[in-house]
Amino acid sequence: MAKRIMMVALLSGAAASVPAYAQEAGAGAGSDGGDIVVTAQRRESRLQDVPQAVTAFGADTLDRLAIRDTESLVRNTPSLTFTPVGPGESNVGLRGLTTDLGLAPSVAVYINDTPFDFRTDVYSGTPNIDLFDMQRVEVLRGPQGTLFGSSSTGGTIRYITNQPDTSGFDAHGEAFVNSVKGGGEGYGAKAAVNVPLSPNAALRLTGTYEKIAGYIERYDATLAGLTAPQSDDDLVRKNANDAAIFSLRGTLRLEAGSDLTITPSLFFQRIDADNPIATQSNLPGFGRASAIGPEPSRTDLLVANLTIEKGFGAVELVSSSSFLHKKSDATIDYTPFAYNVFGEFAPFASLTPARADTYVQELRLMSSNDGPLNWIVGAYFSHTDQELGQIFDGQALTDLLVAAFGPATGPVSYDYIQKTSDQQLAGFAEVNFDVSEKLELIAGLRVYRLKNTLEASCVEVVAGILCGLDTPRVTAKKTSASPRFTVNFRPNDNMTLYGTVSRGFRAGGANATVPPALGCSLAESVGPIFSPDSVWNYEVGAKMETSDRVLTVNGAAYRIEQKGVQLAIPDPCGSTFFANAGDARIDGAELEVSLRPSTHITLSGQLSYADARFTDVPAEFGAAAGYAKGDRTPETPRWKFALSSELRHPVSDA
Repeated sequence: MAKRIMMVALLSGAAASVPAYAQEAGAGAGSDGGDIVVTAQRRESRLQDVPQAVTAFGADTLDRLAIRDTESLVRNTPSLTFTPVGPGESNVGLRGLTTDLGLAPSVAVYINDTPFDFRTDVYSGTPNIDLFDMQRVEVLRGPQGTLFGSSSTGGTIRYITNQPDTSGFDAHGEAFVNSVKGGGEGYGAKAAVNVPLSPNAALRLTGTYEKIAGYIERYDATLAGLTAPQSDDDLVRKNANDAAIFSLRGTLRLEAGSDLTITPSLFFQRIDADNPIATQSNLPGFGRASAIGPEPSRTDLLVANLTIEKGFGAVELVSSSSFLHKKSDATIDYTPFAYNVFGEFAPFASLTPARADTYVQELRLMSSNDGPLNWIVGAYFSHTDQELGQIFDGQALTDLLVAAFGPATGPVSYDYIQKTSDQQLAGFAEVNFDVSEKLELIAGLRVYRLKNTLEASCVEVVAGILCGLDTPRVTAKKTSASPRFTVNFRPNDNMTLYGTVSRGFRAGGANATVPPALGCSLAESVGPIFSPDSVWNYEVGAKMETSDRVLTVNGAAYRIEQKGVQLAIPDPCGSTFFANAGDARIDGAELEVSLRPSTHITLSGQLSYADARFTDVPAEFGAAAGYAKGDRTPETPRWKFALSSELRHPVSDA
């Protein structure tokens, strides 16, 4: 324990949150450089002046560090982790707060003002956004419940796209190829164009296409192919798990009058994959994929947004209206399931159709940044309807069930449909007050009401084998508040010291009824409802830079206390259910350093540490899930670091 405390103290003493990337191209020794301006507080502020742990990457930095996607973003951001759940989608975590499949996310992800607040499922998570033609990316570490609402317990990721520009025509693009050792080839192309339509209107279009190389072989279906690492099965296709991702963004900006701007936008993304990333096989390693044939999947995502900004002198009103539609279809090989359960070779597949529709409306009224007192007030409403299905498809399974349990009574082998609804209504406010030139106090509060419903139905070829009783509509409601208090001390123009206490929250939900024939006594004991979980975050940090901006050092140390941790618990009967399965504590620290000894050289590094452990575990859940009080929480690396060096020399003005 003493060793951990000493390490946290050393990291926090070195200082804080994000500098290697605070300077855009051109910044260096003896130059004025260019500051990244962020909107982490819903108002424009210089990154180094924001009293919280924020990592921000401007467009030039994204290009220079080759940050193209979620994976490369994770490599360059302290405390940020991700778990791929399929091509182009992942579950992201921050500061040890992660997400089990089937739950609301622990990290809020926004594209501009639109949140991706989808519950995860088997092969669907938070969409990965291609970072081509981005204005900047902001990663806000620590709970952001006051200004960004639900699912921001670990923090918030904001993708802010380039906006249309009326000043002139512009176009740029790129193309690439790559190869995977032992696998196939990948390639892609991206382009963006900005078109002024009039002195007061402009259109921006961005398109991307990427072919992701596969590396898993798929063999023909035989029993030997399920049980023997080597067999005479025919090779059907090499590199069967490749995928293609296409996206298109379009934004129109209209300056419609005095201090009035109207910005409608559309974003569409399609992911086509031939086999999921997680291969379904009884064999060790990743040498073979499924035994019955292809496992195609397709995910379509449509995001429509209308943002209206109106100035009233020293006050600005912002209205953001968003609609999101997500639809996915995947085929998953369940032949190993039949063999493991029944001991028979019965090739069949599971079809998993899913869809989600979300409407989001936010209104914000904020003061200007002038004067010692600044404030923001707002109202937020969101409603998501999500549907997930599982359909077993294959005559072989039907024949197997009939032979084992009697004549068919239903039309299909198994057909399960689950419908969930998540609704959030909230009001929020935050006040910034400059007590003096060096001392700033910040207080914020979000009051919210969450409503979650679930209903499920199931039919099967032989009743009572796989299906539980139909689940009637179950409703969970929660009213609570998330406060935030920050003290910001600026002893000089090159240093920011802050301390903050904040709260974040995540929606709860409900469990579907389990099949009585399975005898799932543990799952039945928890009841249908699991509650929201929440975190309290206690944090101190520092941001420092030399007057010539040659050296920047940022750091933070924190303690997070999580109550009612939502986890997926495996019942010994073979079913899985969700429950508030204990409490946890996370002690951590983050450090980022950037050194620019000349205009052409940049040396940078980042380091993060997180000791995430359960502090309370119900005995029955711990026995089923295999953890106890004092154990580390899942999917949380203790250490994470990255080092980079950059040597740039201009060949010409171009």
